[in-house]
Amino acid sequence: MTALQTTSTRDALVAEVRRLILGGELSPGESLTETMLASRFGVARPTIRSALQELVARNLAQRATGRSLIVPVLTEADIQDLFLIRTPLELEAVRVIVESGVSLSRPERILAEMDSLSPDVSWADRVEIHTEFHIALVELAGSPRLNRIYPALQEEMQLCLAQLHNFYPGGTNLAAEHRRLLAAIATGDVAVAQAEMREHLSAAVRHLAAR
Repeated sequence: MTALQTTSTRDALVAEVRRLILGGELSPGESLTETMLASRFGVARPTIRSALQELVARNLAQRATGRSLIVPVLTEADIQDLFLIRTPLELEAVRVIVESGVSLSRPERILAEMDSLSPDVSWADRVEIHTEFHIALVELAGSPRLNRIYPALQEEMQLCLAQLHNFYPGGTNLAAEHRRLLAAIATGDVAVAQAEMREHLSAAVRHLAAR
């Protein structure tokens, strides 16, 4: 049985199930039943129901047949739709960042952390720092509305990345991809930066299609 340590048992359960999903320990399509969670964590049923409601709201659980919940299964159509929204947002953010000449120090610091992760760190931790990098990059565009819209996509984007760990053994390629992206932005050439961002996002779609 896994012990939960935090101020709220419900929040701890949400965080732990989220970690298991993003780390690939709970696979797409796997059931998220009250019985399974009660057995694994020793948590009361009302707490489990509340946690599951939160996971549904955050797109980390979905309804299957009847009333049962499962880890979301992202179809190719889901992925294409998600990147249809994500791609123009990040391309425009890159344009604004390059044209404004804003400092890249924060994404550089996050990238340094990504580079320094040990090979045996969990994939869930890699997913988190990857998300932190992209959010930090988008925030540099300085758009309050973009900063409201973009993070709302991240739970589903993290679900995508959770399914890509086989493409990044040891995580080294993941860090290298983001190093190339940041270097392209640092050139000060909008076309170069946007081309690298487009390739970065397109590669993720290709990997997901090849799962």
